[in-house]
Amino acid sequence: MIFVFALGPAQNTDVPKVPFTDRDVCPFECCHYGEWTARVSQRAYKSSSKDSGLAFTIRPGEKVYALTGLVITRKLGIVIVRKQTRFYNLTVPAGAKLYVLHLSGEGGALFWYKGAAHSAELYAGSVHKGDETYPWDVLSIPQTEWWVKVRNLHGVAGWILNPREFRGMDACGG
Repeated sequence: MIFVFALGPAQNTDVPKVPFTDRDVCPFECCHYGEWTARVSQRAYKSSSKDSGLAFTIRPGEKVYALTGLVITRKLGIVIVRKQTRFYNLTVPAGAKLYVLHLSGEGGALFWYKGAAHSAELYAGSVHKGDETYPWDVLSIPQTEWWVKVRNLHGVAGWILNPREFRGMDACGG
């Protein structure tokens, strides 16, 4: 699925400011918030910062409820378009520079172009030269943090950095 959206006029610049925060997102194909069960121990912080202190530790087998998430881009990825390309209703000319904000699964990425965020299949998860099908060069990939707000069975909320190893986070079976 390819779609385009703008995040608002307050961010109308050619290069987005970092850190860039994309709220209420689940950044991979089939990503799903809801009941998750930990496969390994994980730390939940008081806020979406490691400096906020530990809220609680999630033990293997413990269930939490994943409420929402945000992706913070610390360093932008860069893509150079080599041939005019159309992404849904956005046409990008040859030579244009796209700033990759974060990946969204199955080749998808959120990128910045001409003062707005757009989503398309950029296949920007690794540095590589383009080809006839994908006529753009991926010069660098973004550096991001994915924070997920969870609530434990005691009703305490916390934030997990880059959660992995939870049953229930992947609606496609993971």
